[in-house]
Amino acid sequence: MAPIRVGLIGLSGAPLDEYEGVSWAPNAHLPYLKASPNHEIVALLNSSAESGRQAVIRYNLPPNTKTYEKPEDLAADPDVDLVVCSVRVDRHMLTVKPSIIAGKAVYVEWPLEKNLEIAKEVADLGRKHNVKSIVGIQGAFAPIAQKLKAAIGSGRIGKVLSSTITASSGSSSDTEVKGVRYFTDRKIGGNPVSIHLGHAFEWIAAALGEFKCSDSLLSNRHPTKNIIDPAKDNQIVYKDVPNNVPDQIMMQGIVSPLNVPVSIHYRVGQPFPGTPQLDWRVQGDLGELRITMSTFFLMLGSPDEKLEYYNKQTGEIEILEPEKDEWDELPIPARNIARLYEAFRKDEWHPDFDWAVKRHEMLDEIWRKYDKDSGDSLL
Repeated sequence: MAPIRVGLIGLSGAPLDEYEGVSWAPNAHLPYLKASPNHEIVALLNSSAESGRQAVIRYNLPPNTKTYEKPEDLAADPDVDLVVCSVRVDRHMLTVKPSIIAGKAVYVEWPLEKNLEIAKEVADLGRKHNVKSIVGIQGAFAPIAQKLKAAIGSGRIGKVLSSTITASSGSSSDTEVKGVRYFTDRKIGGNPVSIHLGHAFEWIAAALGEFKCSDSLLSNRHPTKNIIDPAKDNQIVYKDVPNNVPDQIMMQGIVSPLNVPVSIHYRVGQPFPGTPQLDWRVQGDLGELRITMSTFFLMLGSPDEKLEYYNKQTGEIEILEPEKDEWDELPIPARNIARLYEAFRKDEWHPDFDWAVKRHEMLDEIWRKYDKDSGDSLL
């Protein structure tokens, strides 16, 4: 079978000190796309053709890789089968709309768009033009989440009683890095609530079941933040920038169909010394399961990630090892992205536009409660 021909949006060729974002395209997408015999990068879409040409050189792509600066031109390219969008969230619809109308398959990173209303527009457009879609909420493909699900299903811990998730971002609570300065502006749509919590809903669902929030409390403890530049030894480049994004997230709810209570506390900031950034526990009447790792991003994984099983009857603790596959050879950020691409290629279940809207609806409910509680509506 011929390889899937990919047009990649967001593989920037800009100088590193001018780069906006977290370099997700080169760190997560590119390793898989270059390693996969089933995919071929044939085109790039950047803010300028020159940026695209620089990206071809920087990332050692074939010299004949096409470089576009208009979304319409990428959409009109008959040699592109799949368009992959990895740019700032508020530019998703702008960059992929022509390709959706053209009927191409489209992969969009999470969040699908900056709010529920526009996310629904993307999904409606995709449905109208019968496009195959993917959304980058890859937590269901994390081997450690799958292992947790299997351990629960095996009956090891008996009847599931409750689950608690305590987590920290690992970043400073009173500063933000220059590349993601937009994390301080809720209107952009990419921030710790929308990105981090949306991903958490996905890996909770994969292992335990769909989370239904019964109560939430969001709090913004840092109405201003300093912006630092890691390239300049974390020098402050902007002082007292207004911040309207909450940095404390507390939620309680039930997962179905197990009807199990779940409590979540996620905070922006460092964890207590010697404790993990993510501590996820599932309590049963016969034992307990616990995932720990030095990142909140279970959908990425971590070299020190660990799943432990505590047997109440024997008092013993056993480490449960997730299954390995060929994609474990890739850099950590690319592994579950690879598994997501593979599910799409094999026509297996994967998150699509409609699935992403469901996650947006969950977030929208939480935002609306926050606005009602705080009087700080930005809808």
